Amino acid sequence: MPRGRPPLRIGQHGKITRKDLGKGVWLARCRFRDDDGVVRIVERRTPPGRRDQYGKLAEDELLEHLDSRRTPSEDEVTSSTTIAALVRTYLARLEEEGRAAATIDTYKFAAGKLEGKLGGVRVGEATARRVDTAIRAMSKTHGPTMARQAKTILRGALGLAVLAGALDSNPVRDVSPIKSKTPPAGARALTADELRALLIALDDSEYCKANDLVDPITLLIATGLRRSELLALRWADVDDEAGTVTVSGKVVRAKGAGLKRVEEAKTAAGLRTIPLPLFALEVLKRRADQPQHGDLGVIFPSTAGTLRDPNNFGKQWRKVRDDLGVKDTTTHSFRKSVATLIDEEGLSPRVGADHLGHRHVSMTMDRYMSRRRTHSAVAQLLDRVVAEKNE
Repeated sequence: MPRGRPPLRIGQHGKITRKDLGKGVWLARCRFRDDDGVVRIVERRTPPGRRDQYGKLAEDELLEHLDSRRTPSEDEVTSSTTIAALVRTYLARLEEEGRAAATIDTYKFAAGKLEGKLGGVRVGEATARRVDTAIRAMSKTHGPTMARQAKTILRGALGLAVLAGALDSNPVRDVSPIKSKTPPAGARALTADELRALLIALDDSEYCKANDLVDPITLLIATGLRRSELLALRWADVDDEAGTVTVSGKVVRAKGAGLKRVEEAKTAAGLRTIPLPLFALEVLKRRADQPQHGDLGVIFPSTAGTLRDPNNFGKQWRKVRDDLGVKDTTTHSFRKSVATLIDEEGLSPRVGADHLGHRHVSMTMDRYMSRRRTHSAVAQLLDRVVAEKNE
């Protein structure tokens, strides 16, 4: 019985064929098994402006491209490894370490743009000047935000090269900072008066009622949660007797997998239990008595009973915020508002960090003081802030 073609190993290519296209231009092609295990046909032509008598130049182009497609393991990183291959190794490592899917998708997008500026450069050629030039070009072409993302990726990737002994030092450390002409202002914090007026406006808004924004926005005001944390809250996370809610996960969109609820937070401090103001407990009690959509047990599902998309939730808020009298706010504004109220009340930064799930307050506090406590003072403060709503 005749045997079939032997399978390719990951990172291995098959026989290279050359095809004469005429006028000194050749096409070189082969089968190649990529890092995802899929075998693809890869091809390259003679470089423009060069005459290729027998197709050798086209084959050289193909081999160089195949080398950049291979993702080396960390112990295979050498001065000849391309930046593109090294970046893929670094991103794979981040995935293995459990970095958020959304972050990985963002980094992969930035890495794709970076490859056009620096991907063919080899580790041994990655001087500070060359890296700085590439980052500046990224900023000019794609904006400072993506340039900073590319710089972060390069710092981590070239750090692997240092660990492997392929570089003596990381050239990214000598690259100058990327500054925006107009630094982002960030989310605007609402005042106590604005929060009280907003709670009244929410109750009067037909759009908010029709799109189930009243209760979730009220809970954002009451807790300062991230919207991904809010939409991941389950009824099982609420303790009516203690008057608390436990943040035990978040809703994320994974590329190719859609929305999912993951049992993790942005930081380790993000998994926390916080007391709820009385007005928030009243909202949850009323909502619990209403018909529930779906069987996921989340408090704020979509109209179909599935997980609610944080991005769509943000779009709905942006559509109605002007009508509610809080122009230029985002769902993150409520988080910043809670932090501002905590500060104005004279509560310590530690109280704010524990309540909001921030990792760092200061080096001393992080290393020598206990963390992840519950602070009833925050719930009492928020109750006082909105007390006038029902008067």
